[in-house]
Amino acid sequence: MEAFPWWSEDHRRLATEIKIFVEEVMPRDAETRWKREFPWDIFEKVAERGYTGVAVPKEYGGMGLGATGACIVVEQFGRMPGPGRILVGNMIGGLRQIIEFGSEEQKSRFLPRIAKGEMGAVVITEPVAGTDAAAIAVTARRDGDRYVLNGKKRFIVSAGTARRYFVYARTSDNPDEVAKHRHLSAFVVERGAPGFSVEKINEIIGFENIQNGVLDFDDVPVPLANRIGEEGDGWKIMTAGLNFERTLICAMTLGWQAELLRNAVPYAQRRVQFGKPTVDIPANQTKIADLITRLRLTRIAAYYTAYLWDLGLDITLESNSTKVFCAESAQKSSLDAIQVIGGDGVTPFYPLQAFMQVAKVENIAGGTMEACRQVIFKSGLKLMADDLTMPRRVIHKELGVPVPAAGPVEKQSGVNEEKILAVLAEDYRINPGLYMAREDVAAQFTADDVTIDKALVALEQQGLAKIYRTKRGIGLIKATYEGLKKAHPKEYYRWFPEWAREDRRF
Repeated sequence: MEAFPWWSEDHRRLATEIKIFVEEVMPRDAETRWKREFPWDIFEKVAERGYTGVAVPKEYGGMGLGATGACIVVEQFGRMPGPGRILVGNMIGGLRQIIEFGSEEQKSRFLPRIAKGEMGAVVITEPVAGTDAAAIAVTARRDGDRYVLNGKKRFIVSAGTARRYFVYARTSDNPDEVAKHRHLSAFVVERGAPGFSVEKINEIIGFENIQNGVLDFDDVPVPLANRIGEEGDGWKIMTAGLNFERTLICAMTLGWQAELLRNAVPYAQRRVQFGKPTVDIPANQTKIADLITRLRLTRIAAYYTAYLWDLGLDITLESNSTKVFCAESAQKSSLDAIQVIGGDGVTPFYPLQAFMQVAKVENIAGGTMEACRQVIFKSGLKLMADDLTMPRRVIHKELGVPVPAAGPVEKQSGVNEEKILAVLAEDYRINPGLYMAREDVAAQFTADDVTIDKALVALEQQGLAKIYRTKRGIGLIKATYEGLKKAHPKEYYRWFPEWAREDRRF
């Protein structure tokens, strides 16, 4: 496992140690996949080594190696599709949520248990709520010093094997609180709680030796002491947890991609077709080059995201972007690696089929690609707002074409309909297919907003401008054909390149 320059010596030692450990237990993992057995003994060894506490602060019994340390462990465990997913589930089974939002008493109570290897699970998805997590229907009703939970959850990794379930439930139906995402709360539900049971174990591709199932909550009492954060903090806590989960999923895909290469390249070097090893076939060389490219770039993206997390920065944009990049890269690489190997690649005698299956699962689990892209879109527009401002352009006096503008806008004193119409007409010459943003119009004048809006509405009423309104009011404006004619004669808008003959300028 190649180290990055920002890794500490502890990170480097961990990388060497975990690689050796994983290679020791990989034979047992393969056995449990064929036998469809849950690999309890592997996780007992994980607990003995304390790997589940790699991101737990030292004061609570962990290694204190942060998100980077967690990714190092997960990358190697990703070489084993089943245990890798469970380890991620255990690490995210309330870990970051408890660290960031738990009380000191809750941290002291739960974090040492995680560090010692207690298996956990995150419980979000329901029959009626998947990607639309805000639609969670499982209810949590306050009853004195406890909450009572009712409803069902599904697609829960470690169902029936976890001892600690981090559950998100609805605590309000108030429309105002729902609109503000203050209607959910987070709870730790212990295995064995009255009314809490596993309803079903699912058969899911790539989950041969781990459990995924449906949970039933029938008047399940949960102590107030097990509510993480305040009532209504659930959405905020969930978002923070998902950002960490998505970072770990990225690290897991690195293990898959490395294992795909580790199988595909030696296979192609030894498989002879058409009188030569198939690694000499240009089409296979292209696929192998793509496998290497994706692995190298996804490792940089995943570990840089973890590094930003360890610095305490907001990784909303990075974790979602990297999750999309890594998960889709892993899926494409699995298909390419199978194609390099050929028929053997689609048999369970080589692990490529298993990686293809879990890669597909992770394009859905932990946030679908579509959901992640929605977060990227919304967060990106907000966080990159300064970089996404419309470039200001002006008409070059000699060339008569739009060119970048230097310096600030020279504001005009006062405002009236005629001046605004002239600005809209000039914008037509610069951006003929676009509306002009209201703030761009306002930037041209020293007048107050009320006066500007009054003039804009007057132009609209005269049919000289079109206005696009948002919930906040006037958003975009564009001069109509009549408005352009009123602002300037036709010659003002005419422009031809030098090669356009004059006798053809109608």
